[in-house]
Amino acid sequence: MKKHGANGKYLIWRKLHFVVDITAHEIITTEFSSSNVTNSKVLPN
Repeated sequence: MKKHGANGKYLIWRKLHFVVDITAHEIITTEFSSSNVTNSKVLPN
């Protein structure tokens, strides 16, 4: 978690991962994860 602001609240970041076919300009798949999950764990190949 990352702490922001003077009021001491914690914000939990979320990440949206995309796999895109750049030749067809299409999104192949998406995955939603929390901030503590690395990109390689979500989309290993």
